[in-house]
Amino acid sequence: MTGVFLASFILMGVFLLPYFAYIFGRDIPFSRTTLDIGNLLWPLAIFAVLLYEDKKGKLGIWRNPSLEMNLKTAILSLALGVLWQLIILLLTSLFDAPNTDPRESYTLATLILHIFSFAIIGPIAEELFLRKWYISVMERASFGKIAIVVSNALIFYAAHVGTGVWRLDTLIMAVILCLMYMRTRDVRYCVITHVTCNLLGIFSAYYFV
Repeated sequence: MTGVFLASFILMGVFLLPYFAYIFGRDIPFSRTTLDIGNLLWPLAIFAVLLYEDKKGKLGIWRNPSLEMNLKTAILSLALGVLWQLIILLLTSLFDAPNTDPRESYTLATLILHIFSFAIIGPIAEELFLRKWYISVMERASFGKIAIVVSNALIFYAAHVGTGVWRLDTLIMAVILCLMYMRTRDVRYCVITHVTCNLLGIFSAYYFV
């Protein structure tokens, strides 16, 4: 577990360094497209690590208990994604912090790349890694529910702390997402919430910042 965890965070850090530089130092010559390619590469690296770990440990990371989804839970997941983005907007406004998805002109191709990397594949990788894989491994190691939720929230927070306003929203939402996964055992609901939040983040960079 330790090796997979460290490898994943190193890969995330390497590919996200240009993004943090872009947020806090606009004079650093990174284009939005370069950042989106980085945002595309680190999830792919995480998928590769998880594939190896799943094959080695037979964890069933890619399996869900059922193909069917509960409509009420799916709607709740969507609502949580909206709430999450509203919290981010509130924190950004209160602390006068840079938006986590700065406004920039896009061509159709670069906009599609940005949506795919930032709002789709990134959230899927994070939820598979931090919710499904991490929680499953911690449960196998006989850690209690409180220890799992608290540690997961702190890790999720640490992974986002460089993207403005101390990202207190990640602490709150990580707890909710952990509890959601532990109750449903279906990571797709967590993905819906995360994708919804990030899609709205792209929209809000144009209309509310």
